Amino acid sequence: MALTIAVLIKQVPDMGTVKIDRATGRPSFGGQQVVSSYDEIAVEEAIRLKEAHGGEVVVLCAGGPSAKDAITRSLAMGADRGVHLALADPNAADTLTVAGVLAAQLRALSPSPDVVLAGQASDDYATGQVGAQVAELLGWPHLSAVTDVAVADGELTVERDTEDGKQVCAVAPPVVLLALTGLNEPRLPSLKGIMAAKRKPVEAVTPPAPPAEDRVNWDDPYVPERGAAGVIVQDVPPAEAAERLVAWLREQRLV
Repeated sequence: MALTIAVLIKQVPDMGTVKIDRATGRPSFGGQQVVSSYDEIAVEEAIRLKEAHGGEVVVLCAGGPSAKDAITRSLAMGADRGVHLALADPNAADTLTVAGVLAAQLRALSPSPDVVLAGQASDDYATGQVGAQVAELLGWPHLSAVTDVAVADGELTVERDTEDGKQVCAVAPPVVLLALTGLNEPRLPSLKGIMAAKRKPVEAVTPPAPPAEDRVNWDDPYVPERGAAGVIVQDVPPAEAAERLVAWLREQRLV
């Protein structure tokens, strides 16, 4: 069963280089930009499905000019073509706006995708909303926390993580799948893949301007202040200290 697979990726700061401003608790997102880690897992799974069953892998990325670098890396891994949706800053728009832009482009793809793969959440804001919103806008089913995918007889068998173990679901295309750690180990682009990526097509699309007002607002991430509360017992005989400790434990209903 040959599949047309679309993969939604996001370019994010390399989390290994993020620094925290101790005065404000806010992160400094400078330095190198990379493909979000769960999204890279999604790209790898799409390529494996293509290698096993045939078809095509199309990568979509919304962002500024540098987002082309994320697309190029995916092409170097083995994707066939890319679509760059020009949004100056995806984080400046609410998640539903970004999902709307992606869903509109997915509808316009030819051939229409059988499977849309995306990461469970992005490394930077980690809302985990865009993939599910895209599925809702398309009117497709979606499965989150995916850790295994198999295809047979026109149907996908998907294993996903749940709070109390694993769940196995059978679903017919079209479907949106959200990749989680454990699904695979993304490959590193080979030199041959890097050279081939330069010849693969990347379509540039300018989506409609986002709404003037966001429907959902997200504050910037921050590191909360560390604090500790407790009672210090000092300068008293050991027996009295022990009595106070036991009394406190009883008060807290710990003994």
